Amino acid sequence: MLKVVKCEEEKRAQVVAFIRKAQPDFEPDLDVLARSILIIDMENIVGMVSYGKHDNMGIIRYFLYDACLTGTDLIVQLFFELYRQAYSEGVTRLVAGIPTASVKHLFELLGFTTFDHELPPTLKELLSEKSEVMTINLETSFS
Repeated sequence: MLKVVKCEEEKRAQVVAFIRKAQPDFEPDLDVLARSILIIDMENIVGMVSYGKHDNMGIIRYFLYDACLTGTDLIVQLFFELYRQAYSEGVTRLVAGIPTASVKHLFELLGFTTFDHELPPTLKELLSEKSEVMTINLETSFS
């Protein structure tokens, strides 16, 4: 049974192991991991998204899921839970670095649009230079 849950303290080691499957050299940012939303299959993590908070802006740092996830319903549920959590913490805008056209299409389906403004330098350095920046305004979504 798949379910979407917030990351609790006892799941952090499991989250790090999940990320390390994709990025073996991963060094955890505990602040970001604390803001993770997970898709759990029984007790195993099969998907996750998390963000770092920078004043009233959040930047998506980790978005991974196993190939066993089919369809978009759980991904949509995952992101809507992320939106609720971020907004409850005072985040009014989420941004993401989009590496490919297929990822861009997914983020468009999730409500993101192209970000036409300059990011603060501290946020810009968190994204790959080759990424397109997309955003979603959470104030509009939750007003």
